[in-house]
This record gives sequence, C-alpha cells and structure tokens, in this order.
Amino acid sequence: MSRKPRGKNSSRASPIRRAYLKIAAYRPPNSLIAALIIGVSIFFLGGGIYNIFMKPLTVLPIGARRFLPFVPYRLNEQLLIGSIGVMILYAFGSLGLILVYYGTRYVHNPRHAHILIGVGVSLFLISFIMVESILFWILHYQ
Repeated sequence: MSRKPRGKNSSRASPIRRAYLKIAAYRPPNSLIAALIIGVSIFFLGGGIYNIFMKPLTVLPIGARRFLPFVPYRLNEQLLIGSIGVMILYAFGSLGLILVYYGTRYVHNPRHAHILIGVGVSLFLISFIMVESILFWILHYQ
C-alpha cells in the first residue's frame, strides 16, 4: 500500500499555508498607514478617549433656547459637540499641511504648486485661529 506523504506538500495543509503566507506577506500602502496614524492622532488630541469613558453632555443648555458648545471657564471639562468640532478643525489643519506638502512636489508646474500651497496654508491658519478662539471663548466667556 502506498501512503501519501504528510508534510510540506500535504493537500490539506497547502491552501492554509498559502493563505497564511499571503496574509503574512501583505504590506499595506504607506499612504494608508499615514492616514490611519493621522486619524488616530486627531481622535486622541480631540478628546475621543474622554468622550468614550466620561460620556459628557452633548451641549450645555443655558435657558431661553440657548446652548453652549463648551463649559465656560473650565479647560478640564468638555462637551461632545465641542470635542467633535475641535476634531474637525484638527482634520482641516492636517489637510492643509498635506496640501502644502503636495504643493512642494509640483515644482515643474508653478501655478499648481502656488494654488496647493495657498489653499493648504489657508486651511491650516483658519483651523489654528479657530481652535485658539475657542480656547479664548472658554476662558473669557461673558
């Protein structure tokens, strides 16, 4: 009687081994890794962990159909809407820096480079000014 050899060329192990080798050899694109790192950083810097564990209010009602997106005079507390707004502003700032980076790569087309750099710097400055103004409003609420 002939026996089938059990080992490297076994018919049952071969598809599993091939699938394992494909999964082990997979390398995601660098742009995907960079986007994931930026997204996680924005989530952490915007207070996502605080939002998950502390479950803050969405907005702060102050009467007469008025709401505040932040807690006045307190930097150590936040509301959900303010946190999401800051995350969006951080995303715009990051997008602005990425546009400036891509603008420096188009040296052969100066018009395209100037547009990308101008839009990128504008996005970054707008997001920076808005985050600073939110901090100012929190500290000097009237």
